[in-house]
Amino acid sequence: MKKLLILLWGSIILYPLIAGSNTGLPLMYADSYMMRAYGSEANYWNPALLSEETGDIWLPALNSGIFLANNALDLDFYNYIMEKGSISEADKQKLLDMMDGSAILSMSGQSSVLGFTLGNVALTSSVRYYAKAAISERFVELLLYGNEEDRTYEFTREHNHVSSLSYGDITVGMGDIRLPLPQTIPDIRLGWSASLLVGIAELHTARYYGSFSSTIDGFSFHQDATLRKGGGGIGFKGMLGLVSEPIENLHVGVTLDNLLGEIRWGLVRENQHYRVAIDSVYVADLNEDLINYDTWTDKANAFSTKLPMEFRLGMLYKTRQISLSADYVQGFDESTVTSKVGRVSVGAELLPIPILPIHLGYSPGSSTFPWRVSYGVGLRILPFEFGLGLQTFESVLPSYSTKGLALASYFRFRM
Repeated sequence: MKKLLILLWGSIILYPLIAGSNTGLPLMYADSYMMRAYGSEANYWNPALLSEETGDIWLPALNSGIFLANNALDLDFYNYIMEKGSISEADKQKLLDMMDGSAILSMSGQSSVLGFTLGNVALTSSVRYYAKAAISERFVELLLYGNEEDRTYEFTREHNHVSSLSYGDITVGMGDIRLPLPQTIPDIRLGWSASLLVGIAELHTARYYGSFSSTIDGFSFHQDATLRKGGGGIGFKGMLGLVSEPIENLHVGVTLDNLLGEIRWGLVRENQHYRVAIDSVYVADLNEDLINYDTWTDKANAFSTKLPMEFRLGMLYKTRQISLSADYVQGFDESTVTSKVGRVSVGAELLPIPILPIHLGYSPGSSTFPWRVSYGVGLRILPFEFGLGLQTFESVLPSYSTKGLALASYFRFRM
């Protein structure tokens, strides 16, 4: 049983690494950042915020963020089981309850390459990477409780899949375009950005089916999976944004991201097939001759990775010593980079002294993403600004009960 738990925990930690979207500062607000972005970062969050009043230079790698998290296991539970040396029925049920259908693993990150602004125009480049994976609760239930005779267990792609995506972008944006509205209506500013995408690598589960059954004649196990791989692609995505200040100090905005978002793969396109079959045998009779295992690769037809559209609504209330923000994001479809389950986040910046900003963030999470708390501290000695931060998942502070951890840094030169 110890080996089983080690295997499960190892899967949670390592599975995404076989393969995130945040630069450093947004991560410190738990992604409540749409109305806080300016300069280079506005290209990715809301290009309507690009203006002659705020500008900066973005340097390579210094604006980076990465997180790794899961929705089920933590070291606290693992250590508890290891100390006991056994797992009780209550422990088994607790483990299954934590999974809520699947153990969902996620990882994402982004790192700046270069960025600068010229008035209300920005040119930026960054590298992004994302990974998701899910392991069915039914798999774990079978391992923990064993099987019932004359019952067939089926496993499908819905709860068992892996996907990853990495690409770079060259993005140009323009903002501060005032809409021609009557004077009785508060100013509304428009912005847009367009990104040339350079695909690095892509992997996803194109097909998966598994089954396990047991009868008096023995047991049978079948697994059939196809992983589709892509490398060296080219693509595009766009963003539209609006911002307004309906009342003094309160700023609101909306964006529609991933317009026409797509990466078409050309350099590498292949299918990796896996097939395992064990038919009507007893455990005592298991040997390599009874296990039919086969794997092969073939060239895949031309395919593209779609980036589903994503809607975001943001608000920011700002005073001299404190600012409060709230964001809501909603994906139009499920993918490696988006979720159909909406997510809320809130953030705060405190300025006990002008040169020492303190960043705080919280997101209650969702059915597919754990809740999280963010912290950060910076130093503003104009024209430079830099800082460090961290984020914990399902724990207020980093501890053995944490189900994930994120680290971030930022550095920029204001103009």
